[in-house]
Amino acid sequence: MNPVRAWNRFWFAPISARPLGAYRIIFGVLVLAHLAFTWMDIDYWYTDAGLLRGNEARIVAGDLRYSPLQYVQDPIAVRLIVAGIAVVAALFTAGWRTRVMGVLLYLGQLSLYHRNMSSVCGPDTVRMLTSFYLMLSPCGAAYSLDARRAARRRGTAAEPLIVPWAQRLLQVQLALIYFATAAFKCHGATWLSGTAVHFVLFNAELRQLDMEWLASYPVLLCLFTYGALFVEFGLAFLLWFRPTRTWFALLGVGLHAGILPMVNVPLFGEQMVAVYLVFLAPDELASLLQVLDPRAWLRRRRQEWDALSARLDPAGALPGWRQLELSFESAETTAA
Repeated sequence: MNPVRAWNRFWFAPISARPLGAYRIIFGVLVLAHLAFTWMDIDYWYTDAGLLRGNEARIVAGDLRYSPLQYVQDPIAVRLIVAGIAVVAALFTAGWRTRVMGVLLYLGQLSLYHRNMSSVCGPDTVRMLTSFYLMLSPCGAAYSLDARRAARRRGTAAEPLIVPWAQRLLQVQLALIYFATAAFKCHGATWLSGTAVHFVLFNAELRQLDMEWLASYPVLLCLFTYGALFVEFGLAFLLWFRPTRTWFALLGVGLHAGILPMVNVPLFGEQMVAVYLVFLAPDELASLLQVLDPRAWLRRRRQEWDALSARLDPAGALPGWRQLELSFESAETTAA
């Protein structure tokens, strides 16, 4: 295999736009959820009636982290700006003028990010990174109003294809986050000794629920600790390969679901799990959507009902409910 040709194919050979389009929708919903959480304490975090007042926000951010909210700090004006960002996020989610909305969404989130650096944590950093990559990508090529408009103009429905270099950057970023997290944990004695989860349970400042009762089962905590390391190292490498992708995606969902009650880090696990979508092949995404589609559940229930009706009346002359009613009447007559 020619390594140069393989490298170019990895970054630039056209692929389906559907996984990236599906991820755009989930990401937009998560951004809207973040803005909803922000709205609850907006005065404290982003106005001159809160934590940082006057030029304190500029001092904390430094000279290179500009934000208009460092100068516009009136509560009403800040609310209007955040509401505008929410409108942009909704249009981005729907896929209307996705390229323009992607840029505006990134700049809007960056203005919030730089306004109060004292509140920045992991979920904010992940959201800014993924927003940057989506701004560069053709994420509106599928599952969007832009794609629908393009299909109408073209006059035929075609499989949307994109050049994937921005999507590859998103994939590499996720792998680096998992690998760096697991590697840094291996520098700590508590993770290598299998006791790290014990200390997490007793961190009252970060925990969501009181789960100290798990400390009575040290073997279980040891399994949780080593299991987390195993899954994080695996996610860094094995999401790339189809035979292992499904299993490690499920393990990743389980990992973040297990973190959720232990550590209060809103919308972090949701963001990480959502990025798994960009690793999927089109047929894998179609299978996932079919599993999650409630119409498929109803269709299966109807098929089961039809099968039951056919057994009760092979000729199909009566409606299914009437067949079932007659069968009960026949059973009662026989018993009498």
